[in-house]
Amino acid sequence: MRLSTCKITLVLIILTAFSRIGFGEEQFTPDQSQSKFAQSLKGSVYGVEDALWKTHVDLWVQSSDGEQRVAKKIAGEVLEKGSNDLGQMFCVHLHKGDWKEIYKQCLAY
Repeated sequence: MRLSTCKITLVLIILTAFSRIGFGEEQFTPDQSQSKFAQSLKGSVYGVEDALWKTHVDLWVQSSDGEQRVAKKIAGEVLEKGSNDLGQMFCVHLHKGDWKEIYKQCLAY
């Protein structure tokens, strides 16, 4: 009985590990307009070093400045540009290269 419990526990641990590997976070592929928009931010919004869509509504923007007020200004400019260029709802998450969110702002119609 005890051996059977150990075997079941071991099997559950292995299945959990493989399910996390197999069904982990998948890479999101943005559509053409989202890709062009993300690329355009680098040259048109001061302080934007990089931009990457993580989901269809979550745009992660790498800022050259980690200060909260600067991040808020950048997010506002990105949302304004996105309102004109994309015409979709989305959220801007700002980080300084470490993927730790400094500031978040969303655009909703």
